[in-house]
Amino acid sequence: MFRAVLWTQWRESRIAVALLAGVAFIAPLLSMRGVRAANTAWASWDLLSASMRWSATYPILALVAALVVAVGTWRPDHRTGHVYALSLPVSRARYVLLRYGAGLALLAGVGAALLAGAVLASVRVTIPPLLHAYPVALTLRFGIAGLFAYTLLFALNGLTPRAARVLAGLILVLIIVSLAADLLALGWNPIDQAFDALLSPYSPLSIFRARWMLIDV
Repeated sequence: MFRAVLWTQWRESRIAVALLAGVAFIAPLLSMRGVRAANTAWASWDLLSASMRWSATYPILALVAALVVAVGTWRPDHRTGHVYALSLPVSRARYVLLRYGAGLALLAGVGAALLAGAVLASVRVTIPPLLHAYPVALTLRFGIAGLFAYTLLFALNGLTPRAARVLAGLILVLIIVSLAADLLALGWNPIDQAFDALLSPYSPLSIFRARWMLIDV
């Protein structure tokens, strides 16, 4: 059963997932391109600068991969009116878990491509003393960030039309209240407060604000 669900999701999003896997593999290699030899005085600075410049690429990649997989997860059901789900001899709860697990498998494939590229990029450069390569840590951050983002987006994409309309209405009210607060110069913006709460150190999404460095001290 899981294999059949995984195949339907792979068929729906295989091009996007394959492209994301390619980007995940190439990004670490590109980040180390043009770095000076390790025996030069500026080798450490080059490595840190290159890692810093590309550090924002990885959380964006994790968010995009989570979005693509989450949308592809529910796309067959939305397109066919959930006929496929009703035709299977499984409960709704189990079907949702199968969909969720299949999406995680596709997301793990992108993470595996990132790990392969990060390891290869680390091996191709000679790292000076006091610096270290963190391909596994980078991949773990990608996996954790992708997991949290995918879980949230999976739930949002699986909403019924009525629940989606209610959520859209709440977001619209939030935007209107924020605009009114700015016009009245209240010094308080609910949208800013919501983003601060989502990305606070106590939120699981705070990992998107972490230090995503392939080469670091």
